[in-house]
Amino acid sequence: MNRLPPQMSPPRLAAGLLLPLAAYLVLRAVLGSATGALAITEAVPATWLLVTAIVRRKVDPIAVLSTLTVAIALGAYALTGGDPIALKLRRGAVTGTMGIAALTSVALGRPLLLLAAKHAAQLNPERRPEIEARLADPARRRAISMLTAIVGLTFTIDGASQIALALTVPTGSFVADSTAVRVLVLGTGLVVTAGFIRHLKAQRS
Repeated sequence: MNRLPPQMSPPRLAAGLLLPLAAYLVLRAVLGSATGALAITEAVPATWLLVTAIVRRKVDPIAVLSTLTVAIALGAYALTGGDPIALKLRRGAVTGTMGIAALTSVALGRPLLLLAAKHAAQLNPERRPEIEARLADPARRRAISMLTAIVGLTFTIDGASQIALALTVPTGSFVADSTAVRVLVLGTGLVVTAGFIRHLKAQRS
């Protein structure tokens, strides 16, 4: 496992964190409503993920989860007459669910990153023997399990912190505050993940 998981790559993290914040600030200024800007900011990225998955004809679990949680949050928002709490809770629900799923997979001895690597091998017949040979190495399997645990713990902490902020921070400052905390949590997770991968490379050299 010589690369960061796609969800933890710096460009993807930066885009996922900063673009929604910028969009929210612009929309809030245009609409004059923090809640309305939050609703649109949450809906657009999820819709984009779903459309991309449909165009590529590929089921993306993250796109499905994101779209489902947005639909539930918007439904609750409408049914409660505009209460933004569901929209705010959605952020933590996505990463929190992913984190718990990753940690559970490690506890069950079937780490998600290992399953993803096996799936990638099946989709790449030319490199399948090479990938499967690497995955058969017990040391590599332990490393993938540890990496899954690091990513899972990072996402779980992010989910918990986002939910705590959703329940305590006013809507007007929630997006900025939650983004700042998310930068800290995911940034720390990224540093730990990169350090762990460097450690693995040093052991093999």
